[in-house]
Amino acid sequence: MRSLFPLLGLLAALPAVAVDPNVKPDDVAGNEAVKKIMETRAGRGVMRDDTPPTAPLEAVKKFKMRSDVAVDLMAYEPVVEQPLYASWDSKGRMWVVQYRQYQFPAGLKIVSYDQHLRAKFDKVPLPPPRGEKGADKITVFEDTDGDGFFDKHEDVITGLNIASAALEGMGRIWVLNPPYLLSYPDADFDAKPDSDTPEVELSGFGLEDTHSVATSLMWGMDGWLYGANGSTTTGNVSSTNTKNVKWEGQCIWRFHPKKKTFEIYAEGGGNTFSLDIDSKGRLFSGTNGATRGMHYEQGSYGIKGWGKHGPLTNPYAFGWFEHMRHEGDNKRFPQAFTVYEGGLLGSAYEGKIIAPNALQNLVYVSDRLPDGSTWRTKDEENLMSTTDRWFRPVWAGVGPDGGFYMADWYDTRLSHVSPVDDWHKTSGRIYRVRPASGAPKLKPFDLGKASGDDLLGYLSHPNEWFRKQAVLEIGWRNLTDLVPKLKAMPLTMETLWALDALGAMEEQLPINNADPYIRRWAWKMAGEKQILPTLGDEKHLEVCAQILATSKRLPSAGALALLRAGDHEDESGHLQLLAWWALEAKTEKERDAVFTFLKADPAFLKTKLFTDHLAEKLAKRYALAGGEENLNSCAELLSLTKDEKVRGQFIAGIAGAFEGAEMPKLPDALTKALNDYMAKQSGGDLTLALRSGNEDALKKALKMLDDKKATNTARIGIAKTLAELGKKEAVMPMVGILKSTNPATLKRGILQAAGKFDDKRIPEALLLGWEGQIAGDKALREDALRVMAGRKEWAQILVSFVNEWKVPVKHFTVDIVRQLSQHKDREIDAAIEKHWKGLLATGPTPEKKKEAERIKAVIKTGLGDAEKGKLQFTARCAICHKLFAEGGAIGPELTGYDRANADFWLDNLFTPSLEIREGFGAYIVKTKSGQILMGLMDAQDASGIVIKDMAGNKTSIKQADIEKLEASPVSLMPEGLTTGMSDADLKDFFGYLMKR
Repeated sequence: MRSLFPLLGLLAALPAVAVDPNVKPDDVAGNEAVKKIMETRAGRGVMRDDTPPTAPLEAVKKFKMRSDVAVDLMAYEPVVEQPLYASWDSKGRMWVVQYRQYQFPAGLKIVSYDQHLRAKFDKVPLPPPRGEKGADKITVFEDTDGDGFFDKHEDVITGLNIASAALEGMGRIWVLNPPYLLSYPDADFDAKPDSDTPEVELSGFGLEDTHSVATSLMWGMDGWLYGANGSTTTGNVSSTNTKNVKWEGQCIWRFHPKKKTFEIYAEGGGNTFSLDIDSKGRLFSGTNGATRGMHYEQGSYGIKGWGKHGPLTNPYAFGWFEHMRHEGDNKRFPQAFTVYEGGLLGSAYEGKIIAPNALQNLVYVSDRLPDGSTWRTKDEENLMSTTDRWFRPVWAGVGPDGGFYMADWYDTRLSHVSPVDDWHKTSGRIYRVRPASGAPKLKPFDLGKASGDDLLGYLSHPNEWFRKQAVLEIGWRNLTDLVPKLKAMPLTMETLWALDALGAMEEQLPINNADPYIRRWAWKMAGEKQILPTLGDEKHLEVCAQILATSKRLPSAGALALLRAGDHEDESGHLQLLAWWALEAKTEKERDAVFTFLKADPAFLKTKLFTDHLAEKLAKRYALAGGEENLNSCAELLSLTKDEKVRGQFIAGIAGAFEGAEMPKLPDALTKALNDYMAKQSGGDLTLALRSGNEDALKKALKMLDDKKATNTARIGIAKTLAELGKKEAVMPMVGILKSTNPATLKRGILQAAGKFDDKRIPEALLLGWEGQIAGDKALREDALRVMAGRKEWAQILVSFVNEWKVPVKHFTVDIVRQLSQHKDREIDAAIEKHWKGLLATGPTPEKKKEAERIKAVIKTGLGDAEKGKLQFTARCAICHKLFAEGGAIGPELTGYDRANADFWLDNLFTPSLEIREGFGAYIVKTKSGQILMGLMDAQDASGIVIKDMAGNKTSIKQADIEKLEASPVSLMPEGLTTGMSDADLKDFFGYLMKR
């Protein structure tokens, strides 16, 4: 640590900061309503506590490391405070962004908050230096003597206001300061702007949640600047040549600094507050979930928390990529992310994911394993961990010296879900992990002045950073005299990138190269340059994925033939989705070309790809878009083939588009095609005939609903269709089924359909036959209560039966009582107060405290029989939660949590609303017909939303039928699950929960 002494001495000489840096409500509240929220709203998640910080050098001693590595403290407070992001320039200087203004932008007033604490401000801030000066700054660190430690630092840009990333290149300093991307000239490369007034390259990045703004600037080897956008901000971004690119929530985006164009590269993911591009040019990000993150393909769509983060930009995506499948520790929040390819730490780390987990105070190492055309991850031994709960690594990367670097936010608080600024703004550290044998030493260098031959030498450097930076310098300096030498060298990713940067790859792309990753990049270049190569017999799944992504970008003439690249087995399902997105992009814009292709290649219609994955989606796409031209396209699809399987898929797609509604008047060609199809099917698809308004079909449907010989599945399907179409003739047959002795599964299916009718005969049938026909089956009973609780008039009838002791109070679960409370009705509220007083309390109570103390005392004496405890878990928890691969998926999986910690269990058992896991927040939907539904947002697309209740029942709701949709601040999880458990039961229950 000797070489760090100059920096330490400088730190000691700096004066202490006496001014309170935290913002008060009066400073930012734009009105009294906002001020009240800031003063009274309780925070969720890991909030600030009184745990004392550890001095920097002492904090280093607390790290438990892998035996082959050691950690260095490279910088710390007061030189570094709230570090958020770092990068390196061509001289190896480290640029650190200090996010000291967080969490409120200077000079702005909040005029409203939404249910997720996303803010709306009174104005859009002006770009620096015209706008209000903030506390954010960019500091450059340098090792001038090559001993492996920083001995010089300088604040090069100050007064920034929510600055999230900085990156040098092309003679400019690029700074993300949402809502702007700025570039400062730095022609002499002294790391100081040549002008205080930057150029505004992009504007329109959202500021609603400063925990989730655009960040993670990174140079792509295609000449674009890449960045990530978090999940709870929006975008409406414009550049000189691209206007109003809009989105909601998380995405990966890119900007071309020469062409001045901006685009979304891929959508979705967790809270994508990190980004990495590996040595093959593949894109990844970390996540705030329990996996290691996302792998993105160009033009792809990923999973989102639909209700909170908003829909995809494409309402016809009809599917999405999930996070990479993961095996190992499932504790959430490995948000910082890097693929280590630095060459210094050794083969045990090369190509592995290193992912700090700020919530758990540790750092993972995870292997990447093929999973079809994408990847899955598997944990290895942790890189490091600490007992210092202030350790909050928020960024990770690999430096020119090959070391693994982290920016440590250093705070007890981690959660942003609080409108209070009590962050510890005067702390922060930069760490480096390196081999235990000693610190790496690099002589001072400057790639910006290196000779061409030296840069060519760096293209084979063991550290990916040098290889990429050399490519960038060759391109930025336009060293065209290197083209002959590059062409004489073996073709590698780096020589390919360098030739492309010099414009020397315009004629023939190496799509037949023996290296699949060179082929993959060649296909990417084809999309960028609008070149259409011949497909050939490509079988490598990653190459096929890029071919399909390229197909989406190319005009249809010839590009649709590339769809055959998706006709391979791919267990991840990515190829089939990429093929659909490529086809979907052309459905309306290049309609004639689509049908010309389909007619010219009848063999393609018989492929597994088209039959099983594209046909239904294509028909649904046209039908859902509607209008005469699109509906005529549906008819034209049916005329393409006589293959009944393919035609059946077309029909299914058309029917799916009109699910929940009667079909509009269809063009004659489509009506004839549908009627012909149904006639050939001996009466055909009854649900489709119903949707087309066929009177005979209505009679047949009602008859089937009454037919006890028909299958339960068929009767439920018909009931659902009749309900969605609002056919009141179906009410009495449904009532008959509910009143009579029928299987509980049939009744449950009928109930979900019956709930759509505002007809008092339904609750009366349920309540008058409660004891004999409903109450005996727990699942049926609770479904019936949820259905009745969903309508005000039905709920009034229900509580009158409860008041008369005809329906037992104990039959009601907490989610049903919460659903009743949504009506805000005096009679219903009085019943809640009388029968379920205290059940809806979500904060601490004396009763909860007493029960928690009882549990602590019991389990201190030892744990019981885990097998018996499993029975308790199954009865109380498994409908929602999965543990040891068994259970439901309504709540988060519990296996990977800190299960040995009794406080973890008690906090979540008694105050589950304190921290609601991302993706598991409840939503309240009120339909225009007066029905109230509560549950998780299971899906959202062009047709509407899907709500999943506590029993796992899914209800599709058309967008046009939604009167009100809002997030619930209360967890779906009932509190006090241990009520009534004996001491022996508790010992068994926790014996299972805490089993290793």
